[in-house]
Amino acid sequence: LTVLAAPARSFRHGSLGNPVELRVTRLVVLGQDTPGPHSTTNAAQMLRNFCQWQRGLNVPDEDSPLHFDTAILFTRQDLCGAATCDTLGMADVGTVCDPSRSCAIVEDDGLQSALTAAHELGHVFNMLHDTSQPCQELNSRSGATRRVMAPVLSWLEPGEMWSPCSARFITDFLDNGQGTALHGCPSGEGCLHWG
Repeated sequence: LTVLAAPARSFRHGSLGNPVELRVTRLVVLGQDTPGPHSTTNAAQMLRNFCQWQRGLNVPDEDSPLHFDTAILFTRQDLCGAATCDTLGMADVGTVCDPSRSCAIVEDDGLQSALTAAHELGHVFNMLHDTSQPCQELNSRSGATRRVMAPVLSWLEPGEMWSPCSARFITDFLDNGQGTALHGCPSGEGCLHWG
């Protein structure tokens, strides 16, 4: 749970412009005797396997305490991209309200995986890498490698964790109604509100 506290704190940071409350509603620990998603080093395939597997765990009723909006797999499996095995995580962009694709995988490498989890959740919330073409006009060149959505994070700027591009993309995403699935509250507790 310590690894999940950092992403939760980062999504409440003022630089995001839209405080999002992340809550752990369910924790499943997989062991050798516990059936889970088919494991592979191919990050894209592992993401697909996990997304399909987690769908079977979710309870569709949003009022159920067992319902979740997004699932994250922390794995000790070395994840590989197309050319190298230095991939730390993967998620599809803008899928937070798609039950079959609102998921992410993170290579568990200790506390560093907390930043990877925040980054992958950023993708699920429709954020692009800070160095991508649509972000270049919004971000200053000097800060593009020091924010959560940097493609490779060398260090994090504590005062401004999220770039202007990340703030714009999540704002547009939520303002355009693409985050409506998030209005549900686990166990009747506080809800996500924006706008």
